[in-house]
Amino acid sequence: MLVFWRALSLFLLLMPTMILQAAETDAGMEDFHAGVEAFEAGDLSAAKQRFQSAADAGLASPSLFYNLGVVCYQLGDYVAAESAFRALLDGSNGALASYNLGLVALAREAPVEARHWFEQASSEKAPDKVRTLARAQLNKLADGVPPSAGQPSIRGYLGISGGYDSNIAGLPEDTVSSEGGGFLEALAAGTFERPVGTRSRIALDAAAYSREHPSDDEYDTQVLQGRITWSETLAAGERGALVSLVKSWFDSQSLETRSGIEGFYRWRQCPLPAAPDQCGISLAAATVNGGSGFEAYDGQWYRARLHGLKYLGSWRFDGEYSLEINDRRDLRTADEFVSVSPTHHTLKVASRYRWQPDLALGATGSVRHSRYQDDHQLVTAAGESGRREDNRLEIGLLVERSLDSRWLVRGEWLVRNTRSSLSQYEYQRQTLMLTLEGAF
Repeated sequence: MLVFWRALSLFLLLMPTMILQAAETDAGMEDFHAGVEAFEAGDLSAAKQRFQSAADAGLASPSLFYNLGVVCYQLGDYVAAESAFRALLDGSNGALASYNLGLVALAREAPVEARHWFEQASSEKAPDKVRTLARAQLNKLADGVPPSAGQPSIRGYLGISGGYDSNIAGLPEDTVSSEGGGFLEALAAGTFERPVGTRSRIALDAAAYSREHPSDDEYDTQVLQGRITWSETLAAGERGALVSLVKSWFDSQSLETRSGIEGFYRWRQCPLPAAPDQCGISLAAATVNGGSGFEAYDGQWYRARLHGLKYLGSWRFDGEYSLEINDRRDLRTADEFVSVSPTHHTLKVASRYRWQPDLALGATGSVRHSRYQDDHQLVTAAGESGRREDNRLEIGLLVERSLDSRWLVRGEWLVRNTRSSLSQYEYQRQTLMLTLEGAF
């Protein structure tokens, strides 16, 4: 991180006049000047609060967004820093903003994204001093020596959620209930990453998830996951591979044990329409062993996934297509047969608007078509027989507010509607959820 601080300090020296310049409007000027005084006094938290108040009052000068970004960066609030610097991209300070966004990406240990921003800041149209600094950073990345090279890192995540679900069936996915109720969720994850050589890294990941239903523990679920990932930074992007082991429980009974492998490649300049800022592809395969009573889920699982990311001002757009193939044992009895081997085609889109540096609004949507390998054969009146095909539509809205550099709170509303060729598998589902999330 020492290189980051030195680079940022150098860059601050390039713009002494920006601290003194002000927008023509008087809105928020008192908070802006108070923020400058707090910054010069070394009280970064007070400076951030004052700069944010100036923005809330309608002040929109480049100097405000620049200084707000610098303060948030130094406080480690990289989400807010990125939002502030992005507000400068379309103006005369675009090269300056790109350089600082590169520093933010490096601080988040995203060298591929950092390279993208430094390349923009090193264009011939950029000011000489900015271009020189950006090219120096590109040379370090080209040498495979990012500022954190040689130093292992440890990261953690904790999410705690609560809410209401109108259809509390969880795992397995083919289970459908008509019961609604409250739920509590918790997700904890940690990563240990260590550089190997000049361009490669090895990461160890572990995650634990639990969803509890106080009104009916029959639908409680738990998942444990472990992964080992190798990745390498290349001139054109990043490639890597991982092995994983996942264990899940449903109603306190072992549901699945899944062991798999995955390979991925991410481009920093995407050869796709609309020129996404990031895109990638991944291929994965796994062997699945069902627990006692869930032997029908024994078999293989395969997935291919394409994803892309595009920034437009304060907007972020994500898109993903995935093909998932299941080849399971299926459920067979003397008189009946139920397929649990679907092929899924899923398209997901998401948009997020950074309304304020610490407040974001978003929307999500997905459609999924599923076709099962073989016809269902039922001899009871409990359901229809025939080939099962499902079409699922899901939409969601969210609002997210950063509490500080580590914690945020998010509210979500999700609606899911599934139509099936077999009526017993049709259902609707609505979920309201409030989440407290922290990254360390």
